[in-house]
Amino acid sequence: MNRRETVVTLLALGVVPRLVDAQTRPARLAWVFEGATRNRSAAGDIFRESLRENGLVEGKDYVFDLFWADGKYERLPALLEAVVKRNPSIILVGTIASVRAAQQATKTIPILMMGTNDPVGSGLVASLARPGGNTTGLASMFDDLAAKLVEFAREGLPKAKRLAVLINPLNPSNRPIFLSLQKAALSLGLTAEAFEAEAPESISGAFTAASKTRPDVVVTGFDGMLIDQRAPIIALGFAHKIPVVSQSSAFGDAGALMTYGTTTSAFVGRAAVYVKKLLAGAKPEELPIEQPTTFELVINLKTARKLGLNIPQSLLLRADRVIE
Repeated sequence: MNRRETVVTLLALGVVPRLVDAQTRPARLAWVFEGATRNRSAAGDIFRESLRENGLVEGKDYVFDLFWADGKYERLPALLEAVVKRNPSIILVGTIASVRAAQQATKTIPILMMGTNDPVGSGLVASLARPGGNTTGLASMFDDLAAKLVEFAREGLPKAKRLAVLINPLNPSNRPIFLSLQKAALSLGLTAEAFEAEAPESISGAFTAASKTRPDVVVTGFDGMLIDQRAPIIALGFAHKIPVVSQSSAFGDAGALMTYGTTTSAFVGRAAVYVKKLLAGAKPEELPIEQPTTFELVINLKTARKLGLNIPQSLLLRADRVIE
């Protein structure tokens, strides 16, 4: 790939492949990030450890090629074409857009979803039990979690009346998720309004527009690019004195007031099991797609104090983790 052809950045980790035996080289795993690789180092470490626990050794059994789109979803088709040219054993992807780009680029290389929202409803697979094609992996439940997240936000901030929901319009699942949030909010006497950010550089403007409506809470994180940009989103929340809540546990450690969802470790840990099965010869179309079964409520008291908020003791007692 020359500079003109490469609209994305490609990074190999510098692991020099070596022979497992006289004839077999390590499997090449192509991990495609919709955001920036530097913001996913923790997930990478967890994934490597999970692979090791499944008996796979980096450099011996597999090597990584890391690709990223820096939050530019329009780059994904060219990115996945570049991925396929390297003939990986498995392509690992996250968002609906990246799964679609992978499916358009190859009909034979196994595609492993790392927590993609509603893959059946999005038309990515035929069913969870028998996905068909060359795609399998893990589905998130962002749309199903929307109502519970609003419920927790309402309990934590009993005086709240208005929600601002930051979504990525390029992610097909974000609008349905917003509608679920809006329905849940209305049932609790709240209003919810969507504000769109389709790339990292548009987040500040969307947040500023949202702040003009004087929301009590900003809800976000239903998209890989937005999760990747959690640090600037949290910073904007502090600057505008508006608490941020999310379904992504990554937001909690970054400074969100509250998160409710599946942890990153749960997703990548299960993904390692899929990698082992696929490398052993399992067919992706015959591997059922898993959904998360455990969820974690995280409350950040440091953020609450910084914003002058008092979280009810009743909610703190229900939290799985409290950040002091």
